[in-house]
Amino acid sequence: MMRFRIGRTEVRISIGALPLFAFCIVAGELRALLLAGTALAVHELSHAIAIKNLGGRTARISVYPFGAVMTPELPSKSAEWVIALAGPLGSFALSAMLSLTETFGLRSAWAGDLNRTSLAIGLLNLVPAFPLDGGRLFRTLLSETVRARTAKTMLLLFTAVFACGSIGAGVYLALRGVYAWTLFLLPPFLVYAAVSEWKTPDAGAVSRAMERKTALRSGSPQKVQIVVLPQDASVGDAVCSIARSRYTIFRVQTEGGSIELTEDDALDAAAKSGLSAPIKSVFSGLTAGK
Repeated sequence: MMRFRIGRTEVRISIGALPLFAFCIVAGELRALLLAGTALAVHELSHAIAIKNLGGRTARISVYPFGAVMTPELPSKSAEWVIALAGPLGSFALSAMLSLTETFGLRSAWAGDLNRTSLAIGLLNLVPAFPLDGGRLFRTLLSETVRARTAKTMLLLFTAVFACGSIGAGVYLALRGVYAWTLFLLPPFLVYAAVSEWKTPDAGAVSRAMERKTALRSGSPQKVQIVVLPQDASVGDAVCSIARSRYTIFRVQTEGGSIELTEDDALDAAAKSGLSAPIKSVFSGLTAGK
């Protein structure tokens, strides 16, 4: 992953994107690459405008072989669906504008191809699979009724189903003599991104845990739930399992029985040792200091 900064925004370019760009140039597909790049630039610019208007900033842009993912920093998560919807709307607006110019007789092969490319990008991003915008909308809507962890799991399952369907469609077309390589290359990227999202702790759960900690210190009673974790669980697994409305106590299985860890300990461990650290070893260090 190549990294550099443009102002306050970190730009990450996947190593896998570079061979694809080189292949398009060598194979004489430079025109298709420029069309996709132009349509994607408008799509991502629409996200950036929405982020700025909501009082946030673009913290990171990650460029992958089949697109880009923009990571915003916002004062509140409540408007995440607006940002997700802004991308497809920008793509549709560009497509509509190009269609309008054709209606008035201003036709060109470049404008027609850009119209179709932008429309395809807008429609593809409405599919409820991560990291597409439809997946972000789907997650936001689900999070209103179910736990963030459950929403991520449902999103991961749907992404896997969509990936299998994409590969199946690619096989069907190949048997009929039509080779759509994107149908085979896109699914691994989607599944990888969905799994990465599933492993990422929910910021809302962390903030709610901090609110409960403050409430406990003031003497307010809290409902409690116990979550059993295997001995090979990581700190990230514990943080992802923090309940939405209950104070969480983790029971970690060991060879000699089990040890208990509170959600406060899990958050402290995440800050000190990172999310990938084994919860068993981190907890042993915490108890030794008590």
